[in-house]
Amino acid sequence: MHRTPATRLRSAMATALLGLVAVASAHAQDRYPTKVIRLVVPFPAGTAPDVMARYWGDRVSKQLQQPVIVENRAGASTIVGTQAAVAAPADGYTLLYTASGAVTINPFAYKKLPYQPQDLVPVTRMLSIPLVVSVPTESPHKTLADLIKAAKAKPGQVSYASYGMGTVPHMSMAYFANSAGLALNHIPYRDGGLTDLIGGRVDVAFSPIADVLPYIKAGKVRPLAVSSVRRLDSLPQVPTVAESFPGFEGDSWHGVFALKGTPQSVIDQLGAVSRRIAESGEYRQYLSEFGLVPVGGSPADFSQLIEAESKRWAKVVKDNSISLE
Repeated sequence: MHRTPATRLRSAMATALLGLVAVASAHAQDRYPTKVIRLVVPFPAGTAPDVMARYWGDRVSKQLQQPVIVENRAGASTIVGTQAAVAAPADGYTLLYTASGAVTINPFAYKKLPYQPQDLVPVTRMLSIPLVVSVPTESPHKTLADLIKAAKAKPGQVSYASYGMGTVPHMSMAYFANSAGLALNHIPYRDGGLTDLIGGRVDVAFSPIADVLPYIKAGKVRPLAVSSVRRLDSLPQVPTVAESFPGFEGDSWHGVFALKGTPQSVIDQLGAVSRRIAESGEYRQYLSEFGLVPVGGSPADFSQLIEAESKRWAKVVKDNSISLE
């Protein structure tokens, strides 16, 4: 069939138009985000991880121009929420905001888990949570050395409070006891036991700084040491445990995770946005009120930290025969 110049021109234009539509469609698929982002938080509403997750979500929503909806899925030491997150499609529209125990302790402390750390892709560590070794203000222990001396003199009689078996406060105190060669009496509390610490019914606690800092400022407990590598701006006169036991580090943290299989471009974008938040003066000022430390960093930085911490806590679990159902 003979085609006239006009017919050939119309055919060429139609082909070009189809090409443009295909390119536009590809760009639309690559663009992220184009809909609501679901942020799973495996903690109850009103807890520190929930508050910090909502702060992150609000700032991300403003930067990416899409809503971020926080979904609290608490239960079973973060297992319920983590399982709910990993069951979702790996498209960047379901993310997990969680604390360190979910990925660096649970896989070693629990006999069975419905997820594996490899199901999660680290995006950014948003903040670090130093822990503080504290005693009642009436305690005779003025320094960490005093506490160690007393515990060695009475093996198994010095009691310490924690939030329960397998939590970071419990693991950090077990790690400290192993480092110092101590036998301590662990007393788990649902609320961390600070009331009993203040009242002198328990000898010591290794508590998250956001929980214990108000009581330190009020003079109700005495800080002996902190779990961080360096001394804290909020407690500059308090030594680190590492000053007595080099290499010791027992901080907790909060971080953002995507799901295994999420496009790398999406992970990179979320990481860049998260780093901008973590590096902002507003965020640093906000965290300073609670004694928390902003972090940020790349997905690779976060992955390396998780690998190092997993080895540390796996050893503490083994050395202390910690096993949870």
